[in-house]
Amino acid sequence: MFEKGRLKTGGRAKGAKNRLSHAFLTALADDFEQHGTEALKIARIERPVEYIKVVAGLMPKEFEIMDSRLADLSDEELDVFIAKLRTQLRSPVAADVGGGEEPTLN
Repeated sequence: MFEKGRLKTGGRAKGAKNRLSHAFLTALADDFEQHGTEALKIARIERPVEYIKVVAGLMPKEFEIMDSRLADLSDEELDVFIAKLRTQLRSPVAADVGGGEEPTLN
């Protein structure tokens, strides 16, 4: 059993991970302020693959696109909108789009 106020054997002190993370991020921010732009330029030129991997790693894995324009329509307005789209899709003009003709190159 553990006694209150004593550290368990082999564990890290309470808050150590947060202190380490904070210290690292502070040092990284300081270094970036001094050398960041130049370091990025060097990495982009000398090691483009690694540079792109870092950029890709910073991107979110998913994008959530919220477009509320359709959510603001009533059911009746949505029915009208859907009917107009169906009419457009059935029109001869829509059928001619991509009618199988090969594009010509000038």
